[in-house]
Amino acid sequence: MADESNPPSTRAQERKSAKARRAYKAQVRQIYFRALASGFTPEQIAETAGVSARTVRREIDRAIAAARRLDAPDRYVHLQVERLTKALRLTDAAIDRGHIQAVVPHIKLVAALDRFHGLGPRPASSRRKSLAAPPPPEPAAPLQLTRAAPPLAEAPAQEPA
Repeated sequence: MADESNPPSTRAQERKSAKARRAYKAQVRQIYFRALASGFTPEQIAETAGVSARTVRREIDRAIAAARRLDAPDRYVHLQVERLTKALRLTDAAIDRGHIQAVVPHIKLVAALDRFHGLGPRPASSRRKSLAAPPPPEPAAPLQLTRAAPPLAEAPAQEPA
């Protein structure tokens, strides 16, 4: 029984190396995703990494699908939120350094992020539609009384005393 093909130490080493490979691939996916969010094309990323552009696109799709789940229905939102967050960090740092001209872009970025998360106001086109006055309601037919007084012509005439 001393001739075992997979001793526990070998199996443990295999599990450890598989876990390290998965962690490395997840890290590479995040690097590709951040590079795309920074404005690099998949072709540029592939050239730098020494892989095909198809591989880069596949890994970015996996990063978006697995690690970047938001409640938004469109996958494009993930990339936009990442870009806006990066720009927000830059404007925040500029404001900290005393660059007052970065306040307006910072406010616009916050509004854009709020819109992507469903917190901000609706776009102007839908706001205009909702601000238009609704048509006035049709006048209702007059109500009829169930015990109405007789018309004046039919009322008995009272003689003055």
